[in-house]
Amino acid sequence: MLLLLLLAPPAFAYNEAIHVLITRTALPDARMLEPATQQDLDAFRALFWRNGMKTPDFARRYPTVESFDAWAFKEFLMLDPAARVHGIDQYDDQAMQRGELLALASRWPDDDWRNRNRYLRDPRTHQVVQASDGSPMPYDPATLDFGGLSGPTSQGHAHYGIIDGPLSDDPEVLKKDPRRFAVPPTAHAYGPEFVQLYTDLSALAAENGSDWLAATFAGAAFHHLEDVCNQIHTVQVGIYEFFESAYLQSKLRDLQTLGGLLGERRSLKQIGLRLIANHHLLSEDLFARRHQGAPQSDPLLQPKPSALLLTKEIIDISSQEAPQVYRLAWTFSAKALRDGVRGHEYESNKDDPERYVDASKVDAMNRFTELEERGLGRAVAALRLWNNQTPGDARHDPVPELIAYHAAAAKRRAGYVPAGQEALAIAWGYPAAAAALLLVGLALFIRSRLSKRS
Repeated sequence: MLLLLLLAPPAFAYNEAIHVLITRTALPDARMLEPATQQDLDAFRALFWRNGMKTPDFARRYPTVESFDAWAFKEFLMLDPAARVHGIDQYDDQAMQRGELLALASRWPDDDWRNRNRYLRDPRTHQVVQASDGSPMPYDPATLDFGGLSGPTSQGHAHYGIIDGPLSDDPEVLKKDPRRFAVPPTAHAYGPEFVQLYTDLSALAAENGSDWLAATFAGAAFHHLEDVCNQIHTVQVGIYEFFESAYLQSKLRDLQTLGGLLGERRSLKQIGLRLIANHHLLSEDLFARRHQGAPQSDPLLQPKPSALLLTKEIIDISSQEAPQVYRLAWTFSAKALRDGVRGHEYESNKDDPERYVDASKVDAMNRFTELEERGLGRAVAALRLWNNQTPGDARHDPVPELIAYHAAAAKRRAGYVPAGQEALAIAWGYPAAAAALLLVGLALFIRSRLSKRS
């Protein structure tokens, strides 16, 4: 198994402006809402605690409402407790129309970094706990299946959604059915769970009479729904071409450097990561640049009995289109983005995407835009379906599932082995082979000269 295909793709599905555009288009609402006060936040957290006390394991974990402060609340919701999170922590917000609040809230999960840097922290000091090698210990090692432990990719676990198993890490599966490829095969992204979780929080806030908090959590649910409508957030790697090109480039680099004697080596993982990141970010920026007008709702998306099932239905559809999106981006991308060794490392919101495409590939870019527009329409339809279905979701209790998640995360921590910094040693086989060839050549030359003299 080629486990080096464990990559850390970018974690942004749509840029913030597209999130706002989708939400404003789907659910305009001119009702004015007053922002939540600190008292409102405290009251909502206490309400959640009282409901949680019905679950024995929750009651043992948080025996008093004082033990369930904002830090504990965020950690229990699978968020970074050190982040300042809208809907849990106080912000200096102003009164605004509900539609505008929904639109802003739909970008806040990216803006406030709530899903990044998921470290294990000491419950008393809140300091980051160190692993056996001195590196930060992840709260849940499974988050590393979709990104790093820090930085933008560390939120990937929460902003991706992949189909339910069976999954495989066999490269042949990546070639034939990319949506069923994952490293490890147990990889799981929590986008669907976050849609359901924020739906539950929104319903609880509405029951408690806080329209502001209900809209804030609804917007957060919309963010994760919209993420999986962007097709490339429903596959871990996407297309076999990334693996094939990275493999060939890594071997060519070894030949050029004699296994690292004449320059730094580049691993399959390092090159593959750059190729995926380049095409992921290019596709997002290019579509944001080329998209014009309000998206049209997709009439084919059907109602589902819960937010979780609605999200999984979208993932099933989007994941069938994801390889096409990546393959089209691979078709029209500039050569500089396909070179994972000496090529350009694309930077979102800094590089001009038009500079990194082959303008002659008009058909591929048109088909790419058509697929991306389809995803936007699916997102508009999903938000409207969500808005019509939330009364049924109000009966869902997230606490037992969250308790089970934290127990599973603790088991994964117990078996966690830090990967450490990737360091490629010199591959002595290459210089040895070169030396052998040189000796053989020298021997043949000497033999030829001796034959001529005799």
